[in-house]
Amino acid sequence: MRVLVIIPAGGTGSRFGTQIPKQFQLLAGKPILQHTIERFLADQEVTKIIVPVVEAALPGVDRSPLARVQFVAGGKTRLQSVSNAVEAASDDFDYVAVHDAVRPFFRIAMFRAVLQAAQETGAAFPALTVTDTIHTLENGMIRETLDRSALAAAQTPQCFRMDVLRSVLKKAADAGDDTTDEAGLAAKYGYKVRAVPGDPVNVKITRPDDLALAETHFEEWSQL
Repeated sequence: MRVLVIIPAGGTGSRFGTQIPKQFQLLAGKPILQHTIERFLADQEVTKIIVPVVEAALPGVDRSPLARVQFVAGGKTRLQSVSNAVEAASDDFDYVAVHDAVRPFFRIAMFRAVLQAAQETGAAFPALTVTDTIHTLENGMIRETLDRSALAAAQTPQCFRMDVLRSVLKKAADAGDDTTDEAGLAAKYGYKVRAVPGDPVNVKITRPDDLALAETHFEEWSQL
């Protein structure tokens, strides 16, 4: 089985509030993106990793298709970056995982569980149950309280049969659709998408407070 991992890393990280995109912020002395890539490299089931980045970051990085890690130009949106990575990949990958560049603490066991589910249904993602009460608001006032038993917070890596993701990306491009969640798009276009239990430690570092928390727990979380 040949497994491709795509790590979109072309974002500007506007929510982080600095000129340096969040994926290039240092965590324990190395860029967050590097930690994420190295986590996947530790799994021998991963055949190839393709990282779409902003074009300005391409000079000086190894873009050879013979390397296990390949950098390509990202797009203006996450979905365009994923599409660029798929176009750069060969056709002989069986499965593909799409993972947030700023989730460096995912567990390999969870990744393999999601991959296994994708082999059974064609698409799968890690999901955390929602424990907080969720309201929809209108003009700063509660409009509706949602049933949290039917809600799940999506994580990555999200895994797909390669043909499924290619089809989803084409349908999205034809429809002018865009999203930050490939699993949601797959469900929208009629594919069965299985939810696999997620992991609270699989945090997404999007703000300075998240980075501070990751620094505090780095030794603990990086060993999981």
